Amino acid sequence: MANTHIEGRVVRISRPCDFLYHIFTDLSNFTKNLPPDIASKADISSTPDTLIAKVQGFEIGMKVSERTPFSTIRYSSLETSPLPFSFTIKLDNIATGVTDFQLIMDSELSGMLKMMVGGKLQEVVDKVTDQIESAMNM
Repeated sequence: MANTHIEGRVVRISRPCDFLYHIFTDLSNFTKNLPPDIASKADISSTPDTLIAKVQGFEIGMKVSERTPFSTIRYSSLETSPLPFSFTIKLDNIATGVTDFQLIMDSELSGMLKMMVGGKLQEVVDKVTDQIESAMNM
């Protein structure tokens, strides 16, 4: 197994750094107001420190493994997840009410699995980054 490191682009968000930190440091925020189509396909539960989704007999979950106020939040996979992974959110206060945001993913994938899903993982990180940029800059 080898580490697969995927970095999303840095996006500028017109929100204060502390505001973003408080949203992303609490995983229960990720399950509030889930669209009905997503809620009906998966059994999703969360606490401020954990997020677990059960879909078609598979369970994948993550926990907050690092909180560095106003600069870094790291989520790590739970032991029940089929593949080890982590997501890191980097926040950089640029000016009053303006923050640079970046999403980084690391995962341990075999060579074959990396060939099969490596590009898809980059697409996921890019799509999530785009959606966060769009939602937060409204």
